[in-house]
Amino acid sequence: MENSATADSALIAELNDLLQLDHDAVQAYGIAIALLRDERYRRTLTEFRGDHERHIDELTTLITAKGGTPVQLPHLPSGVFKLAMQAVGAAGGDRAVLLAFKANERQVRDKYRRIAREAHTSDVTSTLARNADDENRHYLWALDTLEDDLGISADSPLGRAERVVERAHARMADGMEAVERRAMQVAGDAGGAIYEQVKRNPMGSALAALGAGFLMAAVLRGRR
Repeated sequence: MENSATADSALIAELNDLLQLDHDAVQAYGIAIALLRDERYRRTLTEFRGDHERHIDELTTLITAKGGTPVQLPHLPSGVFKLAMQAVGAAGGDRAVLLAFKANERQVRDKYRRIAREAHTSDVTSTLARNADDENRHYLWALDTLEDDLGISADSPLGRAERVVERAHARMADGMEAVERRAMQVAGDAGGAIYEQVKRNPMGSALAALGAGFLMAAVLRGRR
């Protein structure tokens, strides 16, 4: 019984991690859509944001069905870090916006891909596999658009430099979120206690990452 309870707690914490990841994405998409000048890109990102909103609905249903508490908040503090990354495009035009978008989407794609490959019940597996396919499609669109429309290939000097930033961004965000996920699992109710604490003091939870986020944004801006 104890092993079963531990497994359920781990699964719910994992699903909540993805739920928060989609909340992160919805916020970052809002910034990107507001900054983009090309109406085609704005329409595409609006469509992609709809995918993330669907993910939120589906994961909320799954977590509730498993007896957990859905955490309807972005990751803290890494959510602020991702918003800072996306905000780098403010003065850099569509190219900078999409480079930052791609860096954020890389982390979403990789995490969904990792978790979707784990052994789960059929209801979890089907949802995660479908969402992972969405994330791969988003990332490939960013790659193709940057190369075909904006002349930034993966092998160009800027493309290579941006990949370094992208990987560092993913590692930093994953590390922060892993700590948060473990804390939720220890809480015993998929983070319900932490959720209530963060709702009471969200800014205090985020400030620790703000400087790191803007530093990474500055690096990406300098590589344009």
